[in-house]
Amino acid sequence: RACPLFGSLSDKLGRKTCLMVTVAGTTAPVCLLAFTQDLRVYAVAQALAGCFASTFTLTFAYIADMVRPEERAPAYGLALATLGLSFTIGPVTGGIIAEQFGDQAVFTTALMLAIADIAFIIFVLPESNTPSIALPTAQTLLNNVRERKPLVDLSSLPLAYNPLSALEVFFGDPLLSQVARVTFLYYTGVWALVSTLMIYLVTRFHFSKLYIGYLLASYGVATMISEGILVRYMVPFFGERTTMRIGLAGFAVQCVMIGLAEEPSTIWASIFFALFSNLVYPALSSLVSRSTTAEQQGQAQGSINGVKALTEGFGPLMFGLLMNVFETTAMPGFPYIIGAAIIVLAIGMTYRIPSEEEYFQYIEAKRASVGNAEEAMGLLEYDDEVDGALDPSADDAFPNAFPDAFPDEEVARQAGGGATGGVRQGRAASSGSPPPPPPPRGRGGGGGDPRGKKRGFH
Repeated sequence: RACPLFGSLSDKLGRKTCLMVTVAGTTAPVCLLAFTQDLRVYAVAQALAGCFASTFTLTFAYIADMVRPEERAPAYGLALATLGLSFTIGPVTGGIIAEQFGDQAVFTTALMLAIADIAFIIFVLPESNTPSIALPTAQTLLNNVRERKPLVDLSSLPLAYNPLSALEVFFGDPLLSQVARVTFLYYTGVWALVSTLMIYLVTRFHFSKLYIGYLLASYGVATMISEGILVRYMVPFFGERTTMRIGLAGFAVQCVMIGLAEEPSTIWASIFFALFSNLVYPALSSLVSRSTTAEQQGQAQGSINGVKALTEGFGPLMFGLLMNVFETTAMPGFPYIIGAAIIVLAIGMTYRIPSEEEYFQYIEAKRASVGNAEEAMGLLEYDDEVDGALDPSADDAFPNAFPDAFPDEEVARQAGGGATGGVRQGRAASSGSPPPPPPPRGRGGGGGDPRGKKRGFH
């Protein structure tokens, strides 16, 4: 998935440029239907749109740039609440437009909205992250064409992307790795419910299309209330970790109720617990943003969203097979009980997320380790310079060139270290005075080896 890639790019190029690209890429399939009804074109465009599916990653990074840490969770909730609002009014609006003006008018309206969105990003939305790499101007591009140079220098951009890079977040950093595991377990359960619930309700309770529409609208309203209102009060009061556990517990209860439901009324009652399950992702995102430097917001949010994207294929596949297995049994809803068990495992995993104090100690220890490593590398480079200046090979070559001048070379080496020691001993012997002691070459000494002072061992 493109989440980690666009997150890293936005750290370098700024949020606006990347947001404009992702919005244009993800809305392109629907916009194309305003011009053609060929579903083959739509299928190809939809497949390519996955390369740009990072709009929420960049939105959350933008919020982290503009909002103080203690206010980010409510801001994330508000952003997600707008998604719930769109799910509530979008289908209804589309149905009214199709009924009044025809199906083609729906896609034309979508095209106009996409253009308006991109125009808003370009002309109204302020940049939240000053680009460290400036985009080339039109004049620069023209000059590059004339001089037959590459249009854009891509060497400084983080374009080395591995589709499996989302897995890297599971290892290394103690906070991000635990958050990634919680995210993976939670969204495995979420996609299991989302991808199978409508089919389950139709086969189990014979819900009509209209009835399912009412149910989805109710879930949308619950999402807006949860992420637009509840998160504003619960995260500041309970903190991200406790809010996350409350949300996970609510989702587990919701799964159990749906799995054991004998009447449609139980399904409607489960919507109450959806109010709490929608608290999980804002709390997760807030925790990540509070623990990440400003320069790494895009990359960190992209990594967590990359983990979320992994579950979009894994969750539906696994639970689709389970629904098929249990469909004709006495408990057709048992896959949702399994989903609840996975969420309980995620709750247990939240207790392994380090506290702020523990994570601060880890960061300080890591910085000290990096500082020591850099100091050691500097000392090694200094040693190489000193050893080059005091290279004994030049001294060794001197007596080999004049073998008769220093017949007792081995003694001279032991006494003074190389040909210079032999010179000193020869001069001392000719004067009749004892030879001076050789200069110290050890680590602890003063004047003989300049490395001793450089290292501070004195």
